[in-house]
Amino acid sequence: MNNVNFLRSVLGVPLLLCAFIPASTHADEIDPMGKVGQWAQDISELTGRRLNVSGYINAHYMNHDGMPVFTDKNLNKSLFQMRELSLFADMVITDNLLFSTELEVSYDLSSKSTSGRKDRLEALLNYYYLDYDISSSFGWDTDKYGELGLRGGRILVPFLAYNENKPNFKQNLMSQPFTAWQIAPVNTVPDHATQFGWTDTGVQANYHYIFGTTGILDAKLAVINGLSSDEEVFDHDTVQLDPPGAMNPTVRPRSGMGEGHSEWDDFKDNNDNKAFVAKLSFVPFALPIDVGVSWYKGKWDNNDDKDLTMYGVHMSYTKKDWSIKGEYAIADVEQEAGINIVTEPGPAAVNTSTGDYHMKAWYLEGAYIPFRYGVGNKHYLKLIARYDDVDTNDKATFTPFDRSRVTLGAEWEFLNNVRLRYETQRSTIDSFDLAPAPYVAAGGKEHIYMNMISLIAEF
Repeated sequence: MNNVNFLRSVLGVPLLLCAFIPASTHADEIDPMGKVGQWAQDISELTGRRLNVSGYINAHYMNHDGMPVFTDKNLNKSLFQMRELSLFADMVITDNLLFSTELEVSYDLSSKSTSGRKDRLEALLNYYYLDYDISSSFGWDTDKYGELGLRGGRILVPFLAYNENKPNFKQNLMSQPFTAWQIAPVNTVPDHATQFGWTDTGVQANYHYIFGTTGILDAKLAVINGLSSDEEVFDHDTVQLDPPGAMNPTVRPRSGMGEGHSEWDDFKDNNDNKAFVAKLSFVPFALPIDVGVSWYKGKWDNNDDKDLTMYGVHMSYTKKDWSIKGEYAIADVEQEAGINIVTEPGPAAVNTSTGDYHMKAWYLEGAYIPFRYGVGNKHYLKLIARYDDVDTNDKATFTPFDRSRVTLGAEWEFLNNVRLRYETQRSTIDSFDLAPAPYVAAGGKEHIYMNMISLIAEF
């Protein structure tokens, strides 16, 4: 895809959406999610509001241009997926004890040679935890001392803002920013449509305090198993390129934190060390803004010897018809230099570890609703723009995840609780002149383009 086609993608779809926006309010009479929502409401009333169910589903079409071809997948071909079907359940056990969980299901309609997924259908419990209201249980004066709660189980890790608001219907775009992809492992790669959200086994304390007429302070401290690797290097993921010819070299793309993410049913990691996570945020009453800082520290290796430390800041400013938000995150990884874990043929200069290294990512995103329509102005067209940048290893000679990216999108809520989204991206890889010859021969380009159309429904 060249720059002209990229521009056509940017301008064409919002105009197309506008052309189909109903001039009347007939869309308000169509409510495909209404019966599902009523079913959830009936369950709540039948159980005396002790069991509350909600959920959403999204399906998407996605294609790339400029990605290298791998032996097990070709992301330049179109992907069709039910990206996520999530059912959320909250069960009141006692007045002070609540159980929450998420059942996540995905289904791949693409061929295995396109997506590389082993199973078409995958299902898992993404999180499952108990919340205990300490302040209510002990009868504290919450106006004076604030609210204190304790959470235990498989929890959403409280790092930055994106992870704890991970359901895609809460976001403006379907794709994750680099801070929630390469740094905080909310989701690892575009074609891997399972386990959305960075979850881990542990306990978490939540403190909430209202400062009179000033604002709200929210503090979270968690002890979790932490990110880990059984290999001698942390960023141990490998891919096998498929260039023309007989050789299929194996390389380490150094894609970030995703390889350290534990599976949904892992209750223990590779060492005895526990990781600590802290997040502090503040919302002033005078402004519709949320600002906060996050911190993570733990050992990642089998010998409890190598540190992994992360810091981050987040900000969001939200008005009725527009918003601005962003995150900045850095990570420092201790690691031995001179180690090549790749046993298959591949370029040693690319695959050999660099020693201690530094990661960073940031993004800034703006959204604007130019107009609303329908009964109560419930339906709308939203325009979105995001710029983000990432470098997953500042010591590596070349990594495709030292890049910047521009994303432009549009969201149209055309039925009650049903939205159509479109986004187009252009990524630019830094220092592409240093890319190894096999990467270029396999089709890897300096600029990577992506287009995605998504349908989202919630109840």
